[in-house]
Amino acid sequence: MNVRRLVVFAYDVLVAGAAWVVAFWLRFNLDVPPDYAEVMLTRLPLVVALHAVVFWTLGLYRGMWRYASLPDLQRIVLAVGLAALAVPTLLAMLRLGVFVPRSST
Repeated sequence: MNVRRLVVFAYDVLVAGAAWVVAFWLRFNLDVPPDYAEVMLTRLPLVVALHAVVFWTLGLYRGMWRYASLPDLQRIVLAVGLAALAVPTLLAMLRLGVFVPRSST
């Protein structure tokens, strides 16, 4: 395992988690109610893990980014789109109780 790939992977996963938090923050006009803050934080590990699995499975960290090409861009768009669709689908299937606003997913 290349250290640079691991750093890039960790960065991408952390940014996906940050996007989840920012989506809640923007949804509630920069003031997340305590009930939804709890939902946001309890679902965060699931969201981060799902993004990590999708990004790694689709092979975003195989090639050398110095020579990125159009197929690499297509793989990135596919991975981000698939993860974005997988999060609300998984949350709906698991029915974990508290409602997650649709605008945050």
